[in-house]
Amino acid sequence: MATVSPQEYSTESGIVMQQELDLSKFDSCILYYFIFGSCFGGFLIIIGLAGNGMTIAIMGRERKKSATINCLFMLAIADSLVLITYGFMLIPVGIRKQFFGWWDGHNYNNITMRYGTEITRTFNQVSAFITMLVTFQRYVSVCLPHRAKQLCSVRLVNILTAVSYVVSILFFLPNFFLYAIVEDSVTHRYRFISQPLVRSSTFQILYATVATGLMTYVIPVSNLSFMSIQILRAMKTQSKVMQKSDDRTQARKDLTLSSVAIVALFIICQSFDLVRRVLMWLYDPYTRASRCGGELQYFGFVPYITMIINSASNFVIYVILAKGFKKKVMRLLKRRNQVAPNETTNMTTN
Repeated sequence: MATVSPQEYSTESGIVMQQELDLSKFDSCILYYFIFGSCFGGFLIIIGLAGNGMTIAIMGRERKKSATINCLFMLAIADSLVLITYGFMLIPVGIRKQFFGWWDGHNYNNITMRYGTEITRTFNQVSAFITMLVTFQRYVSVCLPHRAKQLCSVRLVNILTAVSYVVSILFFLPNFFLYAIVEDSVTHRYRFISQPLVRSSTFQILYATVATGLMTYVIPVSNLSFMSIQILRAMKTQSKVMQKSDDRTQARKDLTLSSVAIVALFIICQSFDLVRRVLMWLYDPYTRASRCGGELQYFGFVPYITMIINSASNFVIYVILAKGFKKKVMRLLKRRNQVAPNETTNMTTN
């Protein structure tokens, strides 16, 4: 971290001093951060962590017996990591500004928002890969049942999950070196200076826009959409042949609907992050444009909230659309995590 002399930022320091004398214009922003970030975002994070915790508890004991259960277990862990990181980012921001003033925790907020965002995007990418893996399990089970034993194994899921973490970390690693932290010697507040890589049009086009768009949106969305459509077509054909469904078939239908709902939610939520990446290219630095007084001040938290919704909603989808899972939740609460193996298998296995 570098220390900036007063001469280099004398103009900016003067502006900062003026802002400190009159902070009334920040009232709307403080209220926005508090209500939309700390309260609404914090509520979603807490609910999401509770739901993912229930999913982990239900799937944990049976994950070695089924590739699908193992996928759902790994997905809940990845989503929980996303929510925990967002909790450190969003919850303190609005609370500090609302009760202790605009500048309270300024350096903490800057650091967590800049680097915490990339950490959450890394975990979110892992979640996207595992979502693809879950959908692939259903695709093979419904459309290619003769290859289920070969392609749907617990060991393969573990390997692909580990690969997902490695690939995601390596892909987003350059984003941690795009800005340098500088400290104003007058206010002792941190700010970010764009590095040459950020100002490179080649880097912005090839990596920040094209490669990131493909990795985070185009590839997952196209694959998930294709597999979901094929699953629905196969299920429709099977339903015409099989007039009466037994419990196992109904459980598969419920899980299929859950998978489709997860895919639809993923597509909607990830679209906002893609928009953010484009705006980061158009507004340099993006952190300044997304702060109070900037052109994007009310858009700044939107991609964060949508990604939180994506990581917090799977449990709700399971409860609403998968009757077997709902029964497991009730039995978990009543019998202290004693999950019946047969019913667990009926709900999620291939």
